Amino acid sequence: MQPGDVKYVDQNKDNVIDEKDRVVLGNAFPRYTFGFTYDLQYRNFDFNLLLQGVGKRDMYIRGELIEPFHSNYSYAIYKHQLDFWTPTNPNARWPRLIAPSSPSSSNNWGRAGTDIYLLNGAYLRIKNIQLGYTLPKQLTNRIGIQKLRVSANAQNPLTLTKNSFIDPESSEFGNNMGGIGGVGANSARNYPTLVYYGFGLDIEF
Repeated sequence: MQPGDVKYVDQNKDNVIDEKDRVVLGNAFPRYTFGFTYDLQYRNFDFNLLLQGVGKRDMYIRGELIEPFHSNYSYAIYKHQLDFWTPTNPNARWPRLIAPSSPSSSNNWGRAGTDIYLLNGAYLRIKNIQLGYTLPKQLTNRIGIQKLRVSANAQNPLTLTKNSFIDPESSEFGNNMGGIGGVGANSARNYPTLVYYGFGLDIEF
């Protein structure tokens, strides 16, 4: 072990770090969820907002978004991974950088089950927001139209979360952000939530 390596807690106080020191870490199931819908009409304008979120949930992940130079086949490091231990950065979020094949690799970036992979999964997301405008009837009736409304909307345009590098709603093989066998879900195989922007035109003759 060298400075910057991960240190484990001897939970059962037997002076040996092994599987007997394992404890339950976090909960991948949301303890509570919430949603909020707001509708507003003012003269010819209409506005709709749908918010949705999770107040308390843990994410346990692994893969490229957690491990720099993951498994030798991803020679990349992301911006959020730059907060790694160095002698001048002793309070870093992540341990020191090491080669994937080095002796410290399994200790620092292995899949033995450690809270270094445990992330706050709480979030607040704008699921849908729409703004519309209906033209006055005195204008549309002149061209034989009963109603003409134009609108713009967006789906999932903004998410507030402490982990901006991964979608808090993403899933692996059907919503498995708690991981398989205690090793965490592989962030490389997660599809992000679609962000959509659109315009609408409603016409009634």
